Amino acid sequence: MVSLYIEGRKLGTWAEAEKLFAEKTVTSAIEFRDDAGTLLGRYVPERNSTPSEPLIPWDPSITRADIERIKKEPGYTFEEMKTILGWK
Repeated sequence: MVSLYIEGRKLGTWAEAEKLFAEKTVTSAIEFRDDAGTLLGRYVPERNSTPSEPLIPWDPSITRADIERIKKEPGYTFEEMKTILGWK
């Protein structure tokens, strides 16, 4: 049987997971352990985790706000880009 643990405390079993998650706001990592206590896996809620790498790895200074701003700017068609790049 798989049991759920939060901060070392047994929360319940995997079979009860849906009910447990509905009753509690999960804010810290949840560990999945078997009857022997062996760690099978870990779930970290996204809202509490930090991204492991930047949104744009080759330019980490770009933020989500920058991306949204760029998306709203007018762009070019493929034909216009070919002309700008001198391909035409």
